[in-house]
Amino acid sequence: MVHPNSRAAIESIAPLTGAARIEVLRIIRNNGPITRQDIGLTLGWEINRVTGRVRELLDKNKIIEDGDDTSHPKARRLLKVAL
Repeated sequence: MVHPNSRAAIESIAPLTGAARIEVLRIIRNNGPITRQDIGLTLGWEINRVTGRVRELLDKNKIIEDGDDTSHPKARRLLKVAL
């Protein structure tokens, strides 16, 4: 159960996160498959801002994880738009 204060806070930032989610989806559509880190670099955002929007898009089945980018020492998941 979400506390009323938390619900009010979530609702107050919904327009911002919605716009950010659209930006992340646009980057994935235009550049995918792409990593979360590369999305952050492209948009000039901190990784925590990117990962929240990616989670929302994954939960809504708008994007999917599509393998690993192994060009880094630690493999990073690639993201692409779901068909």
